[in-house]
Amino acid sequence: MAAVKIFQLLRDRVQKDGALLPAEKRAMFWFQDYATELSQWQRRFRNENYGRLEKREFTKQLVGANRAQPGFFYFYLYDPKWKRELPYYDKFPFVLVLKVEQDRFLGLNFHYLDYRNRARLFDLLYPFREGRASRPTVRDIRMRLRVSYQLLKISPKYRAFRPCLKEYLVRNVRTPLLKVGAREWDVALFLPVESFEKEDKATVWRESRKQFV
Repeated sequence: MAAVKIFQLLRDRVQKDGALLPAEKRAMFWFQDYATELSQWQRRFRNENYGRLEKREFTKQLVGANRAQPGFFYFYLYDPKWKRELPYYDKFPFVLVLKVEQDRFLGLNFHYLDYRNRARLFDLLYPFREGRASRPTVRDIRMRLRVSYQLLKISPKYRAFRPCLKEYLVRNVRTPLLKVGAREWDVALFLPVESFEKEDKATVWRESRKQFV
């Protein structure tokens, strides 16, 4: 399956980076666990069409593409409708969803920023977190960032969001959405799994900086 293959390729890329720091090792094993869970999910439902799967009750980490919710972070495999016209695009976004419509959602793909600027933007948004529950594990997966496009555009301190702002069509999402719990936001943020087409990440990050520096 295409989704399983890309997860294996991305995990291999992390492993080939050389001597990994403790945080990077944690990221690698975290990603491996998510890849395993997705593989099991696909095997379980391989005989059902995607439209029906979107209506199912998924595990806390995996949801259908039209079940995205504002304020949460997701990984997924994406195949843009207009990819031939785009100068470059990310096949494996890491997105904070801002707004949801019936057939699409708007979000911030942090992969369009280099790691330093990802951290800076994330630190500015982190105070907007909210969500409580009786059990720690439930609180973790329900925690979200109450952030909107209207909030981001009113202050120049958030200007790094500009190259990250992307719209995604539900029909072009090729895997379930992997929802990231709050305790793993920092790990997911720095996981080196950006997968750009047409340009390398250094070029993408350089072009992104031109929009806010």
